[in-house]
Amino acid sequence: MSKKSKKPRQSHTTTPTPPEATQVELAGIGVRLAAAIYDGLLIFAINAIVAVILVVIATPSEVSSQNQTQVLSSNFRHLILFPAMVVMTWLFYGYFWRRRGQTLGMQTWRLKVIKPDGRLLNWSDSMGRCAASLILPSICGLAANILYHSEGAFALSLVFGFVGNYLWALINGRRLAWHDQLSATVVIRVPEDPRQKRGMLGWFSKTDEE
Repeated sequence: MSKKSKKPRQSHTTTPTPPEATQVELAGIGVRLAAAIYDGLLIFAINAIVAVILVVIATPSEVSSQNQTQVLSSNFRHLILFPAMVVMTWLFYGYFWRRRGQTLGMQTWRLKVIKPDGRLLNWSDSMGRCAASLILPSICGLAANILYHSEGAFALSLVFGFVGNYLWALINGRRLAWHDQLSATVVIRVPEDPRQKRGMLGWFSKTDEE
């Protein structure tokens, strides 16, 4: 009898395929401006309340008792009122960016600001990002004040500088705004969670329990 030679069986081991890297979508200019306008309205309301409180505190009791108003001095406006509004604006953004990377406006349009490594911002990161966003509007406002000496031109130049922060994303081709590059942060689109119920205008959002 002829014996058939048995060939050793070759073990076929499949190498596990590494999971694909998660694709991150950077946010576009339109939704970012919409979220910024939304947050701007909220900040305006908060600062208006702060301004009223500070004005009431600064008004002498004899003037308030007679239901009269008093013209605020330039020192009060420049040294107390304006710094208080700047601090409140920074606290607004710092709180939300540090807590979950999203302000109320950013929640509405599913935006999130993070560091390039995925970490959330801390207080110093938030301050740096807010300061970076003010550089271009400040330059435009200063130039308008020197050239025109008009409050209308000054306000218009601030708006132009604010929008210019985002138009910079078209120049660099990477969807990074001016203050994104200066503060080393990115704004991404968050995938929509079907479990999440969005509240009125982004308020009181909650996620269903599975």
